[in-house]
Amino acid sequence: MEKHNISPDRITKPIQLLGAWLVGLLTIDTAFLMAAAKMDLNSWQSGALTIAAILNVPIFIGALFLLQTKFRPELQEDSYYSTYLNSRTNEIMKVSKIDILHDQLNSKIQLLENKLSKINNNDEENSSLSTLSYAVNANINNQNEIESKLAELGVPAIRTFGVNGGEPENLIVAIAENLPKNTVNEILLLAKELGFEHFSYIEHFEDIEEDVLFGAYGKPDGKIMLKALKAA
Repeated sequence: MEKHNISPDRITKPIQLLGAWLVGLLTIDTAFLMAAAKMDLNSWQSGALTIAAILNVPIFIGALFLLQTKFRPELQEDSYYSTYLNSRTNEIMKVSKIDILHDQLNSKIQLLENKLSKINNNDEENSSLSTLSYAVNANINNQNEIESKLAELGVPAIRTFGVNGGEPENLIVAIAENLPKNTVNEILLLAKELGFEHFSYIEHFEDIEEDVLFGAYGKPDGKIMLKALKAA
């Protein structure tokens, strides 16, 4: 019979225990079967040793499966197992000052990038609106507010209309129908901010030079829906 020698001092990793178990299983089963072979085959001792050798195999496989599933982290090397324990317990983790400063710097950079992005978006929006031509009805109550807002956007000149036309029935912003959709949405958002509830379109055959009329006359084409505009 081949001898299997196990040196305890050489077993330095938990996973090596599985190898020791395998050698132990082979040794025990071999001893059982050799002892059973030397006995009377009809004796109960021979049958008991044979059955024990057979049962050892599924018992060993079940124990091996349990170790590889439920207790798998415990079979790792010390360095990996310590990392696992740190993640599962409330043990205080030490972080170097360099790592802390690095994280703080990244957070500040991300914050500055977000602010710059918002500023750039606002500048792009203002520049697109400032290139349009506007006219404001002289008979609406918030004329000054509208003109101040347009001046903030960088609009160089604003025409006044409706001096003899009287106050319109509804606060309507009229928009040239040839403007891009995103520009129309920006105008509608601005109009909603200024208190306008309805809008209409300036058709190409109308003799109007401006792109946007605040306080237009006539019937509105629709109502300004703020949620739909923000979603767009």
